[in-house]
Amino acid sequence: MVLPIGDINPTRRAAVVMGAFALINLGVFLLLQAPLGGCDQQLFIYRWGAIPQELTTWQQLAPDQLERLLGECAVDVPDKSVPLSIVTSMFLHGGLAHLLGNLIYLVVFGNNVEDRLGHVRFVLFYLLGGATATFAFALVRPDSITPLVGASGGIAAVLGAYLICFPRARVLTLVPFPLYLVALVLPGVRIRTWLLIVAVVGLPAWLLLGGWFALQAASAQSPVGDGVAYEAHVGGFVAGIVLVLLLDARRRRRGQSTFHPVRSTRRR
Repeated sequence: MVLPIGDINPTRRAAVVMGAFALINLGVFLLLQAPLGGCDQQLFIYRWGAIPQELTTWQQLAPDQLERLLGECAVDVPDKSVPLSIVTSMFLHGGLAHLLGNLIYLVVFGNNVEDRLGHVRFVLFYLLGGATATFAFALVRPDSITPLVGASGGIAAVLGAYLICFPRARVLTLVPFPLYLVALVLPGVRIRTWLLIVAVVGLPAWLLLGGWFALQAASAQSPVGDGVAYEAHVGGFVAGIVLVLLLDARRRRRGQSTFHPVRSTRRR
């Protein structure tokens, strides 16, 4: 119900890695996924998507499981690299809306995290965060044979890092009526533009991202599934926080400045 559209948080360098990840996701969907249909599409998703049971057993599905998953398409199934699927699944999407929703979050928050971590660290951070999110989902649903696809695990790690590094940054969001009326009474929340049925509202990052995480955690506990891997979102978000804190601990040992702001204490 709340959609981020930008932030007031300038960067010092171009987010080339974030842009490359966005283009790869877009290109894979438009050039490789969208033209496929029927069995070709199912086989493509199976081959490159991450399947929890394959990750927990480290081998391809058995023939009877492939038949349950693919139905009449379970013929001439190509060999699959289970370890590779952990990475390739992060660049596949279930549809255009799924893709665009992920890209919005990546573009809004990814540039600042890349700016703070640096290009090389951001590549490793994003991939490791996404892989952790995938394994978190597999551990919760070890018997699932439904392919897991999407960039949201890596992006959730980016959101966790943003929360730690820029908790007070202002994030501009689209909020529908009447929900945006809450901004009139909440401290630190400001309506910047009125558009009648929707308003542009400035929120502190800690409120937006903390609320996002709480919603994902609550949805993961719901007995009614809607096809969204909320557990992966939770795992990726936590992984992003932990990775930044581990990087900062290492930097402190080396006498370097930390990535996240640290409050100083005054002596009296």
